[in-house]
Amino acid sequence: MLNPRGRITRRRKPRQAPEKTEFDTTSKRREFTVFLVEDDESIRASLKEALEDEKLVVRDYMTAMEFYRDFRDVVPGVLVLDIRLPGMTGIELQEKLVDEEFPLPIVMISGHADVPRAVKAMKNGASEFLCKPVKLDELLDAVSRAYHYYYSVDLDLDSELDATEDSLNRLTSREREVLGFVVDGLSSREIAGELGVSTKTVEAHRARINDKMRADSVAHLIRMCFNYNAAIELES
Repeated sequence: MLNPRGRITRRRKPRQAPEKTEFDTTSKRREFTVFLVEDDESIRASLKEALEDEKLVVRDYMTAMEFYRDFRDVVPGVLVLDIRLPGMTGIELQEKLVDEEFPLPIVMISGHADVPRAVKAMKNGASEFLCKPVKLDELLDAVSRAYHYYYSVDLDLDSELDATEDSLNRLTSREREVLGFVVDGLSSREIAGELGVSTKTVEAHRARINDKMRADSVAHLIRMCFNYNAAIELES
C-alpha cells in the first residue's frame, strides 16, 4: 500500500484558510440521523447525549439485530457500529448490509485488540473506525465526514493530505515498511515475524511512526493512510 522507498508526492493546490462546512452550521445542516449500535448501556447513553447536544438526531440500539429489524425506510444518516456485539457481531452486520447494498456510510468502533477486524471492515467499505474510548471530537469529525460523503458535498482535505504527505516523507524506509503492515491490520508480534526482528524493535518503530505522523491513535494513523492512498489513486 505504501512505497517503502523514495519521496512520496501528489499534486498540491494553493493553501486557503479553512472555512466552516455545511455540517458545522446547524441552520444549514440537512436531515441526518446517527444510527448508533452499542451494547454497553453507559457508553451508548453518553454518546447519544453528546451527539444530541450537537443538534443531531440519534437512534440507538443495543444489538445488531435490533438495528437490522428496525431499519426499513432509508433516511439520510450514518451507522456508527461497535465491532463486538452480542449475537450478530458488527462485522457480520456490515457484511450483510454490504450484500444488500446498504446506502449509508458506516463508522466502526473497536477496542485496540480488534484493530485487524476494523481494518478488514474498512477494506470492505466502512468509511473509517474509531478506537475505544471514543473521543467526542473524533466521533463528530467522523459523522461530519459521513455527512459530506452522503450528500456529496466537497470537503477541502488538501491541507490534511499535504500534512500526511510531509509526515510520510519523514519516515525511514524501514518505518514505511512497518507502517504498511500496520495499515494491513497486523499486530506488532505479526510484523516482527514478517521482518525477522523482535516485537520490542517493532514497538520502537511504531512509536517513532506515531510521533512523525502526529497520530493520536492507530485508528487515526490508518485513516490518514487510507485517505492519502485514495487521493493518490484518484489522481492516477
